[in-house]
Amino acid sequence: MKDARYHAFHILKIYYQKKDRLKTVRDNYFKNHTLSQNELNRSLVLSNEVVRWAGRLDYWINLKLDKSLRKLHPSIHLLLKLGYYEVLMDNAIPIHAAVNSWVELTKIIMGKKFVGLVNAVLRKSKQIDPTKRENGQSNGEWFSYPNWMVDNWILQFGEERALALCEYFNKTTHKDIRINTGQFRLETVINEIDSLGISWERIASSDQFIRIQSGLGRLIKSNLFKLGMFNMQDRASGAVVELLDPQAGETILDVCAAPGTKSGYIIERMKGDGQVFASDISWSRMNKGKMRSKDLDEPIEWLNKDATCDEFPMADRILIDAPCTGTGVIGRHPDIRWRREIGDARSMAHIQMEILTNMAQYVKPRGTIIYSTCSLESEENWNVVKSFLKLNNNFNLKSGKNFVPKSWLNSNQCLETFPPRDKVDGMFAAHLRKK
Repeated sequence: MKDARYHAFHILKIYYQKKDRLKTVRDNYFKNHTLSQNELNRSLVLSNEVVRWAGRLDYWINLKLDKSLRKLHPSIHLLLKLGYYEVLMDNAIPIHAAVNSWVELTKIIMGKKFVGLVNAVLRKSKQIDPTKRENGQSNGEWFSYPNWMVDNWILQFGEERALALCEYFNKTTHKDIRINTGQFRLETVINEIDSLGISWERIASSDQFIRIQSGLGRLIKSNLFKLGMFNMQDRASGAVVELLDPQAGETILDVCAAPGTKSGYIIERMKGDGQVFASDISWSRMNKGKMRSKDLDEPIEWLNKDATCDEFPMADRILIDAPCTGTGVIGRHPDIRWRREIGDARSMAHIQMEILTNMAQYVKPRGTIIYSTCSLESEENWNVVKSFLKLNNNFNLKSGKNFVPKSWLNSNQCLETFPPRDKVDGMFAAHLRKK
């Protein structure tokens, strides 16, 4: 019996054993196993949501155990998490059917020894009201985040905004695409999308970006994607390139660029006229970007370089899409919340400062650097920019008011989106101008 539950269990087992990204584990699993479309879709939902809600699920399971959760066999722990998710949080499956299915799967995976335990603990789940927060249940246990992460956000944003952030990242993620108006007429692409029966809506701040409501899988499999008529890109990510404001005929560096989504947007805005060098420290990620650029016939030169220390060509504009903790995209990648530890933002800030300091050598006089992250943490964002400006008096901070939506600018006139308010990913970008 190899159904979606079976596949979701094995995806998550590999994920917890390897400590790799959930998406990477799942993509590799799907490549190596033949699943029907329904099995693939369902195992994707189960693996994503069990990781997203792991904190709350563990809290509930712990209430119904006679021993510590830590003493459970890892596979039994995982089977119970999957079962509790289906019973308590997923209305698609009748409770008795979910319980019976996970009991049977336990028998297949673990043998008869643990069937009684799994059956008993799953049946106790019926005593839980999934809509009711228990007295004494911490913010982390209820919203399903590490407590330290929620506490940090409360210090930074205040309790109301921090909890709104936690709640927003637990909802279904929006999916934006950027239409390639550099090569195709907007109306032509929209008509093609409509002909596929895709449901979409406009985004107020841009004609070029639209939000897909249903049919994304069909759209990605279509010739529209293969021909480069559109690319997957969050609206806030696109705003970073708009802040860079690349011009025809310029030389542009995009460092830490793979898989090259922003690089593609840069070349589109330059109408293909100029030089774009995209680089990444990861050979495999760089090659993925290189292959996509080749497929779309984009004149982007890819380089395998370390932005903290390697040499680069002199450029009119540099985009630093810095490696970061990624807390601004937790809604899209739920595993990020569990892969981060206290102090990671500080460690990242050290690397970010090294990149910014090194790359500052390669921007021409009166040239522009855009320093960007998809982090919400001030340590990685304004604090890095502030430290750089203190040490480099030949750079000024410029306002982004003429380039991005005004409501997305913070008090320092840097791009800084807040996901629950702006309904986009959490993105930060500062416009630095060399004197």
